[in-house]
Amino acid sequence: MADDLLSGRVTSFRREQGFGVITLDDGRDVKFDASICKGVLVEGAAVQLRIGPARWGGGFKALHVEARGSSALLAVPLTPPTLDEQIATLQGEHLLSALSEHVMQQLIADVFGGQLGDATLIDVIDAFYVQDKRRAQHDGYLRRVEGLRHGAADVLAEIAALLPDAQIPRQSPDGAAQADGASLDHTVSLVNEALRAAGDPRRLYRLETRGDWHAYLALPSDRARRLATVLPFTTPPPLN
Repeated sequence: MADDLLSGRVTSFRREQGFGVITLDDGRDVKFDASICKGVLVEGAAVQLRIGPARWGGGFKALHVEARGSSALLAVPLTPPTLDEQIATLQGEHLLSALSEHVMQQLIADVFGGQLGDATLIDVIDAFYVQDKRRAQHDGYLRRVEGLRHGAADVLAEIAALLPDAQIPRQSPDGAAQADGASLDHTVSLVNEALRAAGDPRRLYRLETRGDWHAYLALPSDRARRLATVLPFTTPPPLN
């Protein structure tokens, strides 16, 4: 029914993962899955949609999306960018700048057993930064293994090294050790709150990972929004 369609605009779209966010004209954000669309959505597209309650995480999700204007939907199949294209996007944002073709071939031989197989972009990022810790710090990459206890002061010191001149706490209020991903996320939340309070545009963004390790990238919010098209952040960066 046309009378229950709302209007909005696509404000983010993870093309390789097939989902994104539409901001309604009234300011609400609505998640959508590309599978419910007739074609490929592009950021900035004006759309009409029908919404319903989201099953997970609260809020709303799109149940139906259609074009509002001739250019909103492209009649082409959804084709995720290749790994090379994803790496090129990161290098365009000054990440993985030292990941040359030669270095990539070394990683494939040393880490991936001679072939990438089903390795994801995050697998490649992690393999590169594990072997080049200086570059990891320069690029703002934080990695922690699940189950290992890390002193809160040590974690905060490592984060401080990723965020030069940032006004962040030097010790967790309770001084506790970091035992798992949940407590590490708590420390990261404290840091992000301190950055927000200081008016610092940088934040630590957690990445979706496979295995017993957790990874974060320290990025200004505008870069994080651009990189959300290729990086699987567990929480999308704010739209403004």
